[in-house]
Amino acid sequence: MHYGKRFAMPALLAAIIACSCGTPAFATPVSGDAGALLMDFFAKKFTPDEMVMVLDEPPDPSGSVRDMYLDIKGCSIGGVRVASLKVRGMGVELTPVSEWTKGNVDVKRMLHAVADCRITADDINRNLLGKDFGDDDHWHGIQLSIGKDGVYARGYYQVRVLFTLDVLIEITSRFRIVDAQQIWLSDYTLAVNRVGVPDFITDKAVSQIQPILDLSKFVFPLRLHAIEYEAGAVRIRSRVLPEPIQGVTYTYKKAAVTPQ
Repeated sequence: MHYGKRFAMPALLAAIIACSCGTPAFATPVSGDAGALLMDFFAKKFTPDEMVMVLDEPPDPSGSVRDMYLDIKGCSIGGVRVASLKVRGMGVELTPVSEWTKGNVDVKRMLHAVADCRITADDINRNLLGKDFGDDDHWHGIQLSIGKDGVYARGYYQVRVLFTLDVLIEITSRFRIVDAQQIWLSDYTLAVNRVGVPDFITDKAVSQIQPILDLSKFVFPLRLHAIEYEAGAVRIRSRVLPEPIQGVTYTYKKAAVTPQ
């Protein structure tokens, strides 16, 4: 991996660097370059496909960053792979720079953070397929799609009482924000194929796939405000959108794997 560095250029115009073929790797940044160390930390944290980081000025020795902007493609958040994420953080306080070379990088506090995240239905479906819903009553064959009017999900729910029964449940729903950091299915209507299912069973089934996305342990203290729907994707954002800044720019791109 290689980091490029330029001054006074917008983040969205930062050129993506070329990487050699092979598995992703994180090169040792130039000694004393605190910004490169911070970029390395975020690259490991988010495992992105591509990322641009802009700092209004280099971090000071105490680990303080006055203003930063991240534009990330293919990011992992709370176990969910998302298509894109843009974050701006102001008044960021991290562990001292002297600790960064040891891998001890941590965001201690932040005065303000705003974000704009786009998640596709494919992203969510991959997460749902990997979830463990329990050993007794559980989902399988779950598939979710997103349209401009909301969310449609279907899946088989296995009920074990006197015998085992697979029930096809279809859910028409919308997303809602819970505690400003979680995304849940809400206001859902149900269609059950051929078999009547008591509400308490349905509610239990739906509760096992909640939340769809959890940002409560995200590295930045984000406060989500709005959800916007489009064909095949949903956009989740804070009240104020993150705007690019000018400053010291670093870029990262995951190395491609050469076909054998």
